[in-house]
Amino acid sequence: MENYFEEQHFDEAAFCSLLPLKASEFINCSFHFIDFTTINLALNKFLECQFINCNLSNVSFKSAILRDVHFHKCKLIGVNFTETQSLTNPKFEESLLDYASFQGLNLTGGSFLDCSLKDSDFYETNLFKANFKKSTLSQASFNRANLSQADLREALDYSIDPRETNIKRAKFSMPEALCLLSSFEIEID
Repeated sequence: MENYFEEQHFDEAAFCSLLPLKASEFINCSFHFIDFTTINLALNKFLECQFINCNLSNVSFKSAILRDVHFHKCKLIGVNFTETQSLTNPKFEESLLDYASFQGLNLTGGSFLDCSLKDSDFYETNLFKANFKKSTLSQASFNRANLSQADLREALDYSIDPRETNIKRAKFSMPEALCLLSSFEIEID
């Protein structure tokens, strides 16, 4: 297959030499310091790939397959992951995911470590055993999501309504865990 790449390392110059991409498949590849903001990643497959210090803000992953992909120190502001054909076992670390949409996806075991997820949408998302350690979640929407057994220890600024969201056996740390009571309109001294 002409558009098949395995175990290759791409910087911006090497990756731009492949443009325009047409239904390419990348397996166990790494992408370093690439600005993808003007590149259409629709219909591509990224399997067991790493994106390091890349800017993927507002990029289109329409009908793309992302499996076991690791984003480290990346900007993914405004990315609509709901357009992917498949997003399986993603790992985001020290990344900006503000205004991203994960609505209705199955992200069982997904990892969001030390990320900014301000105003991100997790409505009806399956986040069973997901890890949000040290992430900032201000204005993120978790309505009707499954956060059972999720790890939110050291996460900041979340607002989760336990009447609308499954948080059974989820892990929280103080004092942020008190935010879980805000939907009950009670006063705590």
